[in-house]
Formats: sequence, C-alpha cells, structure tokens
Amino acid sequence: MSRSLIFLVILVVTGEFASAQETSTPKLLLAFSSVRERRAPPYPKVYFYEHDGVSTGQLLGSIDSITNGTNFTRADMHPSLSRDGRFCAFSAQYGVTDGGRIEVWDRTEKKLLPFPAINDFPNVHQMTPSVSGDGSLVTFSAYARPGGSPRWGLFLYDLTAKKFLDFPKPTNPIVDERLPALSSDGRFVAFVSNARGGAGLTDIYLCDLKEKTVEALPEMNSKHMDLQPSLSGDGRLVAFSSDRPGGAGGRDIFLFDRIEKKFLPLPGLNSSVPEQSPSLSADGHYLAFVSERLDGAGERDVYLYDCEKQSLVPTPGLNSKEDDYDSCVIVLPASR
Repeated sequence: MSRSLIFLVILVVTGEFASAQETSTPKLLLAFSSVRERRAPPYPKVYFYEHDGVSTGQLLGSIDSITNGTNFTRADMHPSLSRDGRFCAFSAQYGVTDGGRIEVWDRTEKKLLPFPAINDFPNVHQMTPSVSGDGSLVTFSAYARPGGSPRWGLFLYDLTAKKFLDFPKPTNPIVDERLPALSSDGRFVAFVSNARGGAGLTDIYLCDLKEKTVEALPEMNSKHMDLQPSLSGDGRLVAFSSDRPGGAGGRDIFLFDRIEKKFLPLPGLNSSVPEQSPSLSADGHYLAFVSERLDGAGERDVYLYDCEKQSLVPTPGLNSKEDDYDSCVIVLPASR
C-alpha cells in the first residue's frame, strides 16, 4: 500500500472517530429565572443557557416578556423543559393583583401556546409546573382552585388533548400538596405534603399515575422539612432539598435511589450556606441547583453538578450580579 493511500485511510478513520466523539458529547440546556434585566422592581424573566457538559456554555436568550401593557410587569418563574428543549412550561404572574398562571413557551416558534382552560380562574395562584419529556403533560399546584382542594392541591393537564386528567385525591382535603415534579416518562409525580402521619414537618410522596397509587417514602424522608423533589426520567432517583441535621449547611440537597433504598453521595455539592431548587437530568447524570455561597456572582446563583464525576461543572456566563434561581436542566437528544 502506498504512503499516500495509508495517509488517506488514517485521515478518514480519524475523521470518523472525531465525528463520533462530537456526536456522543452531551449538550445540556438549562432554564432559570433571573431579575438581571428588571431589578427595580424585581420582575424575573426565564433565560436559557446551553452547555457542552464539560466547561463551556452560552446564553441563548429568554422568554419575551418586556412588551407593552400588563406584560411589562409579568414575573416568570419555575421553568420546566420538555426532553427536546422545545417547550418550556413556567408560572407567570401579571402585576401584583393577578394570581399565578401556567404558561407554555414554544422555543421554536417563539410564542406562548394557548391553553385557556388552565388559566380560567385568573385570581387563583397556580405555581411550579412540571412538564413531561414529550411535552404532552403538565402538572402544577394551585391554591383553592375551584373543583380542587381548599388549600394547595395538585392538577394534571393533557396539553395535547387540552383537558384535565384525574389525579389521586388527597387523603385529607385540608392539607397542602404542592411542588410537583413529573418524571420524563410521564408516569410518576413526586410532591410535597404536610399531611399528618408522615415522617416530618413536610414529606415527599410519589404518585404512580399508571397504577393510581401514592407511595410514602419512609426510608428517604426525615423528621424535618423535605422539599422541592426532582425525578430522574424513570422515577428511580429523587433529588430534593432538606434542612435535616447532619448536612453541610442550613438546607442541603440529597439524592436518593428508590430501588436500592439508599442515598447517593454528592461530594462537593453542598456548602455551609443554603442549597435548594435541585433539578435532575432525566439520565441522572447532571444536577442543577441554586446556592447562596459567598463566592458566587450574585446573592443566589445557579450551579451545575456532574453526578458521575462527583464534581461541580464550570458554567461561564451563566450567572449575574443579581438573583438567579429556579434552575432546570436537560440533556438534549444527540444530533446525527
């Protein structure tokens, strides 16, 4: 074989290998809330940030909310992304007299999608939406919404059929059920309740929408406040925040394996200050969270943690000098 032919073969093989590496490299998309553009008064917007899963990233803009009329005072919070990153559900509050609404932003069409049945009671507070991986379902909590609990209750809405679906009723209608987190496969919903008989002040429960059952998690919950659950794609892993003793700070983030019934180590994630708002990627590889640690850019900042390498991931250009919070992370499908 001639030298030129050998050199050509090496180039082809090397090119294919490099292409395979590029294809297999995960690309992440984060969504979060920030008051960086509207500090006085502090009306947050939802921003998007793309990351290579290693050390570099860039902002990709935000959900448009600075226009005329009441939209100028709209506060956007609690974003939740579909698996492909196209749809972003979030809660929005118009001005100071309106209740919170559930909105869905189409990142491809760059517009809000109409779901009037969700927001048919404008004075009802509706918060913390969580969308399924395929973008077909959204769950959220609402306070005293007609037809539901007189306190904080849970709702499940089919975005494709545009109708509400049955959700298991609370065992006691006077308790709060809130902060729902939907698994990417759409089967499980983790939520927080202050129902009596639990392990602590607030506990995390798991609803199986297929089997119509609600499961307590006694091996995971503590005698204290366990909050803000986030599920892996199949519902096996639960990330959450807790003020239980034995942690690094006032509130820490924990990761629990429901099948093995054990906590997974997160070295270097928690600090002496509060950590909160965990968001676990569907594959369980990455965990986005919010921290008030002093070496951050602002009072609250969004951080990214690699659960496999057990280390924080650099996120250049993500945070600002103002409050950045309500993080959400997904691993985008590999492009071919």
